[in-house]
Amino acid sequence: MNILEFANPIGWWWAALALPIIGFYILKVRLRRQPVSTMLFWDKVFDEKKPRAWWQQLRHWLSLLLQLALLLLLVGALVDPLWSWQKNQRRKLVLIVDNSASMAAVDDGQSRFDKAKLTAAALARSLRVGDEMAILTAGGNATVAIGLTGHIRSLLEAIDGFELTDAPNSLSTAVQMAKRLVPPSKQSKVILLTDGCDYAIEEMQKDESIKLYGFGSPQGNLAITQFQVRRSLLDAIGYQVLVEVSNLGAEPQRCRLELNLEDELVDVVPIELEPGASKKLNLDHASATGGRLVAQIDASDGISVDNRALAMLPTRRMMPITLATAGSVFLKSVLESIPLVDLTIVESLPGNWNPMQDSILVLHQKVPERLPTGKLLIINPRNDCDLWTVGEPIETPLVNTVDETSPVTQHVRLTNVLFPDARRLTFNGESESLIKTPLDEPLLSYIRRPGGDILVLNVDLDLGDLPLRIAFPVLMKNAVEWFQGNQGELQPALATGQAATVQLPRINRVAGKSEAQFSSSEEQKADTKQESTESIEVVKAGESKISTEDFMLRSPTGAMTPLARDESTAVLSMLNYCGLWTIGTDEALRSDPWANDKSGTDKLDSESNRSLVTDDPQLVRVACNLCNREESDLNPRVKLETPNDFGMLNLGGRSIWFYLVLAGLVLVAVEWWLYQRRVVG
Repeated sequence: MNILEFANPIGWWWAALALPIIGFYILKVRLRRQPVSTMLFWDKVFDEKKPRAWWQQLRHWLSLLLQLALLLLLVGALVDPLWSWQKNQRRKLVLIVDNSASMAAVDDGQSRFDKAKLTAAALARSLRVGDEMAILTAGGNATVAIGLTGHIRSLLEAIDGFELTDAPNSLSTAVQMAKRLVPPSKQSKVILLTDGCDYAIEEMQKDESIKLYGFGSPQGNLAITQFQVRRSLLDAIGYQVLVEVSNLGAEPQRCRLELNLEDELVDVVPIELEPGASKKLNLDHASATGGRLVAQIDASDGISVDNRALAMLPTRRMMPITLATAGSVFLKSVLESIPLVDLTIVESLPGNWNPMQDSILVLHQKVPERLPTGKLLIINPRNDCDLWTVGEPIETPLVNTVDETSPVTQHVRLTNVLFPDARRLTFNGESESLIKTPLDEPLLSYIRRPGGDILVLNVDLDLGDLPLRIAFPVLMKNAVEWFQGNQGELQPALATGQAATVQLPRINRVAGKSEAQFSSSEEQKADTKQESTESIEVVKAGESKISTEDFMLRSPTGAMTPLARDESTAVLSMLNYCGLWTIGTDEALRSDPWANDKSGTDKLDSESNRSLVTDDPQLVRVACNLCNREESDLNPRVKLETPNDFGMLNLGGRSIWFYLVLAGLVLVAVEWWLYQRRVVG
């Protein structure tokens, strides 16, 4: 049995307006006095139309009836009648709005995203009493913008706050979340507003519980679909760039690819692409200065976010090297020829010598009885020390084996080369031989120790032809770069919308000051893992442990977000915008010269300042790009229904009040027509 209920019973009080309507209808109009020249004609009029009682005024009942009927319809709309079957079939809708990068494409003067927001607002206004709606966004990480609610104003405010992201869509994840929010039933529906640029749309179209609406038409687009940079394994100041440009349209395209390192032009490459084709480039360049490397194509197409990509190039700093020798022309010349070496020559090592941080000490022939801490390269040791004992000369110091797996001896060819005057070394602890004689006697040895690693080259450079061979400068260059930890560093540029684990800076606060240490070398990370853990756990006098809130994440737009992390790493999962993301303490971020750089293209005053900023150990900089071929393809995968505002307002039917108001408007039009025909008045 259908029972009529009222959502707003208090609205019946408006029916009292019928009393003043009736009162005004029977109200006798007071006649205005007007002098006339004769009463002859007026007497006849009064005889024909004699005054009537008040109840006799109701003879024009049709006019009053129409007015009261109009009031009844309006009051009926205010009390919002609802049949019991409608109450039992209240809808639960989940609206998914695609705010991914492809929704920025413009069709007919309006972006796809703006059209989706207008459609979402129209759908929110179509809710009946008792209906509920939740709204999700599907750009980057699928997010619940607002849970199930029937409050239309809250829904409209949530829709108005939606922002377009630079990330690929996550429609499949959003649909799974939507189905968890509402149980499957005839009254439940998942409504998806998207441009259809996802291959998963084909499967969603077959699902009867999902209603799809599409925006936009096919468009051509040029995009940077891959971009990474790393330091060269062979050249101390070299770097290699991997970039791919794709033509995702139906017409041939021509463009120019520009590379800029800290706003200085590095390279320009012309590119021609057939429809659907891609061109992958591997470019080699050299620069000791690191910083932001930007690739950009000069294309005016569907979306602009994929026309630019950013990567961070690690800075190569000068390596301080102290050479203690009585005089060796070969050593001096070869060390000076290595890029980024700041060489200091002393005749003998001072007794109280203290090594600089990250410096290398080269000892030629004479070594102290107790070796100092730090990174040591020892050439032709002549006396004993705490780590080894020097014996008799090796009878046949012929090179037999070279460990080609070690970075120190890579690309070093010493087959059948003599190491004249090499002496037998007996090590007191563990050592590893990288170059050996036929009798496995060490000619180049490696000693690992907590205070700093040691390389020992057992050869007299003044004898034989080793210094004249190309293998000698290669060997010395490898040794210096090995001490530096230069193993072709890669700070990968991340893709928007994807989670990534990032190594955090180590910060110790002492007496209000902060000291940060950060290493990007995988080998150094392995060596210092134990030390890193201890430095975080141990709290000395005047120090305080770092809490989770000590690290912040700054977005390319300048927004600051607290960063959750463990002792040494953090997982980033909210990178939905292209540009440079920065991790650090609140103090370090606010003092960062790039703190107000929203575009990522500000120039710094000098090269030294730029190097300091890009290699600040208190900050971790992460480049983020779209680089997603599927998202940059602006051609819908299937043909979807195009929504309109009126259709969305009528989605799923209307409440009774809508038809009552509609009937009232019709009644007003009928009364106006009857009045004009003099039927009522």
